[in-house]
Amino acid sequence: MEDPERNMARGSRGKKELKGRSQRTEPLTIMVFKRSGTVWNGKVSPILLLVAAVFFVCYIIATLFLTYEYFDLYRAGKEKAAERAELTEALATTRKSLERAEQQIALLGAHIREKREQSIESAAESSDHEPSFPDLIDIAQVKVARENVRLVVTFNLINTQETDEPISGRIFVLARLKGSDHSEVLVYPNSQLKDGLPVNYRQGQRFVIKRFKTVKSQYALSNPLNEPLILKILVYDDEGTLILTKTVEV
Repeated sequence: MEDPERNMARGSRGKKELKGRSQRTEPLTIMVFKRSGTVWNGKVSPILLLVAAVFFVCYIIATLFLTYEYFDLYRAGKEKAAERAELTEALATTRKSLERAEQQIALLGAHIREKREQSIESAAESSDHEPSFPDLIDIAQVKVARENVRLVVTFNLINTQETDEPISGRIFVLARLKGSDHSEVLVYPNSQLKDGLPVNYRQGQRFVIKRFKTVKSQYALSNPLNEPLILKILVYDDEGTLILTKTVEV
C-alpha cells in the first residue's frame, strides 16, 4: 500500500511541471495541403513571425517615404526646368533688345560723325524752303515700295542733338513725278497746299523721338505708278516752325 504523502507530493510535482510547460512558448504549427493529398507539416517560431512582421512594416514605411521623396524631387525638378526655360527666353529677348540698341547707337554715331565732317566743309546749297536747323533732326535711309496701286515710303527720323532731350512735332511727305513741275502732288497725311507747303501744319503726322524712329507714309493711287519720283519731306516742330526739308529722288 502506497504512502498517501508520497502520492500527494507526486501529484503536486506533476501539476508544477504541467504549469511550467504551459507557460513556455510553444512553436506554431503550419500545415500545408498539397494537391496530391499529402500534407506538409512544419513549425515556425513566433519570434521569427514577429521579426518578419516588423520588417514588413518598416519596409512599407520606407517605401512610402522614398515614394514621397521621389515625387517631391520630381516636382522640384520640373519647377526648376520651367524657371530655366523662362530665364532662357528672357535672356534671348534681352539679347535681341541689346542688338537692336547697338544697331541704333551705331547708326546714330555714324550719322553724327558724318554731320560733324560736313560742318567742317563748306555749307551745302539750301533749297527755297530749307530751314536753318541742321543740328536738331535729320532723315536717313529713305525707301519706297511700290505695291500695285499703293505707294509706301519709309525713312528713319534721327534726333541729332547732343543732349538726350526728346523732339516732337509733325511730318508731311510730298511726292510728285520727276521731271514734271505741274504733275499732281501726293501729300501724306492729306492736306491742302499753298506755295508748296501745307496750309495747316497740325494735320501732319505726329512724332515724338528721343534718339531714333522709323516713319511710314502710305499713298492710295488710282493707277500703278512706276515712274521716278521726287519726295519732299517736311518736318515741323510743335510751334509750327519748319525745322527740316529733305528732298530725295527715288
